Amino acid sequence: METFALPITNGVLPRADGGVMQGLFLDPYFSKMLVRAGVGSEIFLFPISVEDRDFYPVGVLARIEDLWTQQVIPEKNIVGLFARVSGRERCRAGGFEFQDEGLVACGVERVDFRELRVLGYPVICGAGWRPTGGYTTFGSDKKSIEITIYGWEYETGRDVAIVGRLSGQVEPEQAHTIEHAIIRSLKNYAICTPKTLRECMKRETEELKWSVEVGIAHKLPEVFGVTRSGVCGNPMTQMASMYLTEELKKQLKKGLDIFESLSEARRKTVSRLTQDMDISTERGLRALQGLKKGMFHDDSPGEMKKLKDILKRFPQDPWH
Repeated sequence: METFALPITNGVLPRADGGVMQGLFLDPYFSKMLVRAGVGSEIFLFPISVEDRDFYPVGVLARIEDLWTQQVIPEKNIVGLFARVSGRERCRAGGFEFQDEGLVACGVERVDFRELRVLGYPVICGAGWRPTGGYTTFGSDKKSIEITIYGWEYETGRDVAIVGRLSGQVEPEQAHTIEHAIIRSLKNYAICTPKTLRECMKRETEELKWSVEVGIAHKLPEVFGVTRSGVCGNPMTQMASMYLTEELKKQLKKGLDIFESLSEARRKTVSRLTQDMDISTERGLRALQGLKKGMFHDDSPGEMKKLKDILKRFPQDPWH
């Protein structure tokens, strides 16, 4: 099947079972395409991966319920096209073609996530909701591990969450990496598969190590734990924030100006942190120790079979 296709830069897709969403379109190419398609037609909505700088071909086939124009900046007489769509089903495109009439998705086929789970390839669907954070809890023996990913539903604004119980499947260090990688995958692709999970785990750990390397080398403790997916909540990041606040107050009380106080507070914070957490300041080694000892993350690559088993422990989405 071929149909007009609309790339969504922020990965916001409606629920595939009738979820309704509304959007504003200012780009003339895609605005004209929507008008050509018309109310009642189906259109393929899919994410643009900001990290890959490419189209991700798994999206939602939606019905255009309404189209209208409206001024968005009256003082400049700028008019935008508004569209309301409702999700029909999850689909995958075989490819895309830019034509004069608009962007066309070719070879669009239905994808049944429940069937994929039965076949041993579990995925988490990110359509219809936005993950905003997560946390990992451990039992007394450190073997009982529970990961919670929370967020909100696009259509209603209600809080939603998914929970995975990974008892005996992963080590505590890897659980934190999995938590952040799932969130990252859902935000980037509106889906989390074993393949995207593995890739996001790799990217997350690389960026966390980079934050340690830069933070220690340039005495910038505020960058510890900062990645594209947000700020990672971990002992090292939390202690850095606490120490920096304490040291800044001390330097200001000494009569230093704000710039001198901040510079000295940063230096002392990094020194205290590396000593307290026994993290080397040696180039290369500090990044790995900061990741493992300070941030409680594991950088070992995930085996595909193990990642499949992990995703099986999570529901398909917040509504299943």
